[in-house]
Amino acid sequence: MSITLSILRAFKFTAQNILRNFWLSFITLTIFVLTLVTVNAVLFVNVVAQEVLESVEEKVEVTIYFEPEASESLVKSAQGYLRGFGQVRDVAFVSAEDALASFQDRHAGDETVLASLEEIGGNPFGNALVVSTFSTDDFPFVLDAIETPEFSPYIKDKDFTDYEAIIERIDALSWRIRVAGFALAGLFAFIAMLIIFNTIRVAIYVHRDEIGIMKLVGANDWFVRAPFLLEAILYSLKATVIMAVLLYAFLRVSQNQLVAYFGESHADVAQYFVENGVMLFLLQFGALAVLSLLTTGYAMRRYLRV
Repeated sequence: MSITLSILRAFKFTAQNILRNFWLSFITLTIFVLTLVTVNAVLFVNVVAQEVLESVEEKVEVTIYFEPEASESLVKSAQGYLRGFGQVRDVAFVSAEDALASFQDRHAGDETVLASLEEIGGNPFGNALVVSTFSTDDFPFVLDAIETPEFSPYIKDKDFTDYEAIIERIDALSWRIRVAGFALAGLFAFIAMLIIFNTIRVAIYVHRDEIGIMKLVGANDWFVRAPFLLEAILYSLKATVIMAVLLYAFLRVSQNQLVAYFGESHADVAQYFVENGVMLFLLQFGALAVLSLLTTGYAMRRYLRV
């Protein structure tokens, strides 16, 4: 019964500390929330950047153009050959007629190009293969693989739709955002430490008479320290819960925009946070709790003489 009573009294003193220093408590909680907002914003941008990169990589493809004299059976044989590799997602066959029609559509408003095509007479295009892979790193392998004695003499050109520059820019931008975001989160965390330190110092000063009486009636050191430690943990818990609510609301609002922009197959940002929500909640709560407990412990060691 005495242990339960001690715990209840510790929570009572914790509530008194928070209420007596309401504005300091409010500022501390606000800074904690801002710290978590920054961390989760960086995480959100990182997940979105990954979705963008996957979306871009899926659009990367290489077109292999064959000479007009290359028979359709030979080109389809090359198609089957490339499909046998695990790195290849798909190989689409484009007939010479389709290639000509596509070329005419692309240059429908260019009279010079169309006139040149008429002067050539006939169809200057051969059959082609459009190859897509699971990763952009697999394209050099595919380009080397098609260079066999059977197919190489009939290959006219290879057009690699290079999204390398776009991918590099996305990587660079997401890296800068991560650095800036974590720097800002570190700044907020430092400010939170200063505020907690001063909050505990003020609380110790306000309760100095009560602490003296506790010691006179035989209260042990941990009973005196417990309210301050509980206060630090409550700040962390409240901030994490508030952040979880804000994040959930934000994801509900932003998901439709992500679907509209990336399509259903690349709008799994909310799903990522749902699947990893418990782990993220515990990690962020744990990090804040450790930060606040260390700061509180240092403040008590300096100002609390028990």
